[in-house]
Amino acid sequence: MTNPEPPTTAASADFDFDSIVIGGGAAGLAASMVLARARRRVLLIDAGAQNNLRTTHAGGVFLHDGEAPSALYARALEQLAAYPTFERLQATVTSAGAVDGGFRIVSSAEGSPPEMLTARTIVLAQGVQFAPSTIPGADALWGTSVVNCPFCDGYESRDLHVLVAGTSDYLTHMAAMLPAWVDDLSYSESTEIAEMKPGVDGLEVSFTDGRSETFGRAFVQQEWTQRTELADALGCARRDDGLLQLDGYGQTTVAGVFAAGDQSANAMQVNLAVGSGHAAGTGAVFALVLPPAAP
Repeated sequence: MTNPEPPTTAASADFDFDSIVIGGGAAGLAASMVLARARRRVLLIDAGAQNNLRTTHAGGVFLHDGEAPSALYARALEQLAAYPTFERLQATVTSAGAVDGGFRIVSSAEGSPPEMLTARTIVLAQGVQFAPSTIPGADALWGTSVVNCPFCDGYESRDLHVLVAGTSDYLTHMAAMLPAWVDDLSYSESTEIAEMKPGVDGLEVSFTDGRSETFGRAFVQQEWTQRTELADALGCARRDDGLLQLDGYGQTTVAGVFAAGDQSANAMQVNLAVGSGHAAGTGAVFALVLPPAAP
């Protein structure tokens, strides 16, 4: 019988895991799959609060067009559970730092004391932090009748009366983009909207001038910030645009620390997250099994 466990070296025996993946969205799940299939001891730490969990469908996802992200995540976890070297912890990572030959993180789970864990490599896949919308009511409808990405939701909006709301720069950008998907479009700056709420026939939008109109969907400008605390604590360098500086396999400027998903790109799409997670997982395997390159 083939032994499913990975070969243990003196270096790996000094750590709880070969790799800790932080974040259980598409990128973190993809990275975990690569590591588990390479028989690396991998721990996925996830708080279960992905930005797209409320989204009813994931448009354009290769081979899974239209499936809900929550269903995709559940299926990935079911498949990962079949690998004996994979573990999952529902918690939040509160700190990270380097130790000799690897890294140490501290996780916090509700109802449990903080836990310190070590690994030879880390994959950062935490996604981004959305800022609350300035339009009253928009956040409660996010991922259903209020969306942001034409590549994800444009086709499903093609026959709807659609409102585009945001700053003047956003409206100019979307006026050039959205007609490729949608014919019936209206535009409004966010400051001109008093409220968005579900209506009998669709999305009811009240304007500050007293008007009210019903739309099938709204594309609303979304602001977000990178989750920088862990990467900054680990000393990972950033580019001028604020994104992490990465090599072709998602490795940051700190050897053994990888990043994937929304933390590595501005285009927030499931396909791209999966690809970057697969690359980061591959890079982590290389770091674990190949000797360090000569300086």
